[in-house]
Amino acid sequence: MSLIAQIIVNIPARSINKMFSYQIPEPLGNVGVGWRVLVPFGNRRLEGFIVEIIDAESSGLKSIIDILDEGPWFDQHMLTMARWISEHYLCSLAEAMRLFIPGKSGVKSKVLYRTAQWDDPNQAEAYLGKVSPSARLLYESILQQGAVSRTQLEKQFGPQTAKLVQQCLRHQLIRLDYATSQVMRPKLKTVIELAVPAETVEARLQASARYPAQCRLLTALLTKSQLGPDEVRNLGIGHDTVKRLVASGLVTTRQIQIRRDSYAGRRHCPADIVLTTEQKKVLADIIPYINKKQGQSFLLHGITGSGKTQVYIEAVAAVRQAQRQAIVLVPEIALTGQIISRFKARFGDDVVVMHSKLSVGERFDSWQRLRRQQAGIVIGARSAIFSPVVRLGIIIIDEEHEFTYKQEESPRYHTHQIALARAALEDAVVIFGSATPAVETYYHALRQEHKLLTLTARVDNALLPEVTVVDMREELRLGRRSVLSLPLQELLTQTVARREQAVILLNRRGYATFILCRECGHVIRCSHCAASLVYHHAGNLLRCHYCQVTQNVPNVCPKCGSHYIRYFGTGTQKVEEEMAKLFPAARIVRMDQDTTGGKMAHDTIMDDFARGKYDILLGTQMVAKGHDVKNVTAVGILSADAVLNLPDFRSAERTFSLLTQAAGRAGRGNKPGRVVVQAYNPEHYAVLAGLRQDYGLFYQEEIKNRQELNYPPFCRLVKIIVQDKNERKTRQTAERAAADLRGLLGGSHPGEVIGPFTAPVAKINDLYRVIILVKTTNLRAVRDSIRKLDWLNAKEILIDIDPLTTM
Repeated sequence: MSLIAQIIVNIPARSINKMFSYQIPEPLGNVGVGWRVLVPFGNRRLEGFIVEIIDAESSGLKSIIDILDEGPWFDQHMLTMARWISEHYLCSLAEAMRLFIPGKSGVKSKVLYRTAQWDDPNQAEAYLGKVSPSARLLYESILQQGAVSRTQLEKQFGPQTAKLVQQCLRHQLIRLDYATSQVMRPKLKTVIELAVPAETVEARLQASARYPAQCRLLTALLTKSQLGPDEVRNLGIGHDTVKRLVASGLVTTRQIQIRRDSYAGRRHCPADIVLTTEQKKVLADIIPYINKKQGQSFLLHGITGSGKTQVYIEAVAAVRQAQRQAIVLVPEIALTGQIISRFKARFGDDVVVMHSKLSVGERFDSWQRLRRQQAGIVIGARSAIFSPVVRLGIIIIDEEHEFTYKQEESPRYHTHQIALARAALEDAVVIFGSATPAVETYYHALRQEHKLLTLTARVDNALLPEVTVVDMREELRLGRRSVLSLPLQELLTQTVARREQAVILLNRRGYATFILCRECGHVIRCSHCAASLVYHHAGNLLRCHYCQVTQNVPNVCPKCGSHYIRYFGTGTQKVEEEMAKLFPAARIVRMDQDTTGGKMAHDTIMDDFARGKYDILLGTQMVAKGHDVKNVTAVGILSADAVLNLPDFRSAERTFSLLTQAAGRAGRGNKPGRVVVQAYNPEHYAVLAGLRQDYGLFYQEEIKNRQELNYPPFCRLVKIIVQDKNERKTRQTAERAAADLRGLLGGSHPGEVIGPFTAPVAKINDLYRVIILVKTTNLRAVRDSIRKLDWLNAKEILIDIDPLTTM
């Protein structure tokens, strides 16, 4: 009998959803559950996660090759959470465990070609006679080099490489091999230090005047205990000098780890904060649960500018005082800059940052610091919920209503659910914070599933901004066809003249929504998706916002040959262009996905804007929330009600939230704020409530509609997307799936199956899409039925538990 490890292999294949058994070799006898290891899998070497160890017969089993860490990567809580995610969201355990790894995999494999091994050399010669002379040359090149990558072969053999490789593989002359390396490694640098007392060095300096380079190095080490490579180089000292001093025993070298941190060195000015009466009251409710280490979830409903961030900071301070750790989540990378500055000003180096724009190395270093309890606070976007904090005390989800807390690819988890499940495991506090809470969150708070806390006044008694609504239908009737209405133009003129700042929000990017031929009505569409291409002025390109394919702008209509091709609709680039004409003296900066591709682009733009480098910040949704710039006194919201036209039950909620959040950027200092909202349907209750910043009014109307139509929070939703390259096959599969599901859910299990219906975007990336929607009060029954139907491994069926949109 031997120790056998049951291992989940980290491979992104839905069909491989089981554990594999590997023998634990004697030298690795200390490994246990939670370790990451390197294992043979087919002809590759892959990362695996040990989830169980048993004592069993090991005959015929492959052995673990090596370990990837000094200790277990997954603790018991992480393993429990991964199993819960796999069960709840109907994904593989490998997919769930990958969430806990920076970069999704700890190893990378590189394909290499080697020559086959022959017992009889003449056998190879016989096979070589069956291939072309060029294939023979390729074989001989590989034989000479030992192991060659495809890239190296392509440099030598050009476009015919693939054909030649296939010849050699077919005749078994060459074989595939894989070189594996670790992705996540600490970054090290070599430093030089004195190996003897200072007195010995001083004596040596007196006797070594004829070795000036050695003297310079030793003198530097007397004043600074440690020198890195750059410092040694700046002293004009070469490698040979260092080697001679090491050989003499005067100095020694060693490697130290360098911490990779894009936020290091940035200035964070602490502010003297006096808590308001409401903030103190809220904290008096939260902190006892922290001190008692008693799990509890809160909804902190505070109007914009009411000081929710300071409540978070004080709650985290209490958690750190109790020697526990904190996770602070923001909905978008664009929002991390200001909240990081606030937290670092208070907690300094105790804060680490985690989001997808950071390198794998930076995330790995943050991961290590948290695991070793060298840091106690992690701030990041959605994925930071999986940070390896050892003693979790609090999870804070700021702007909890945001859709970005739901992951749109498998595992399709919602951060809310993960936070509550993780906090329950570790008796931690959860705070959901928002000026516009999600309808479900507020509903559950009213039912006392979360404790409801409120902040009703702005800090320093700042007033909510004055809001003006402009009916764009009336603007058109008056012949005003500008993107910016006359009232908004007047507001911006006054704002810039007073040297104050403005934020303009348009929930759309690109230059124009679509390009249309006025002769025949043809719209330029993506050939891979059922969507129009968007014109982007930068690069003069058309781009699909679903599959990201680009193409040049045609000079004539591809359908009728007409030259009457025009841009229609409005994007951020076009608004920027028009604003530049209307306000030539204004300094305008645009922030959308096209201008924030760089690593720290969001922070750079916001820092420059906050310092007054720009007068007007124009952008998509990312400019509407989280930012606190005291000199912003004007906000303009373009196409405020555009989202109302989406065929989705949450469209009113999204409209209200966007209006309230965007308007809340104005008047946060000691200057009054003004907001101009441009809408085509200003009578809608979501628009009216948003203009008044009245969440109660919105909620009363919205919850009534949800109950009448039986949508969350009165039911749970499951969205099933059927997709295939063949449109007819997609429809047939969907109809059969819906019928099978109705058959299983009939009788005692309540579950309404709606559809199948064609998705609003009917094709993405050449795949036709049909949706089945299930409304249920018994989610377990629906999940069990899906398992019985064996859909989990079907590549043409995607399952989304608790989707945020029905589209």
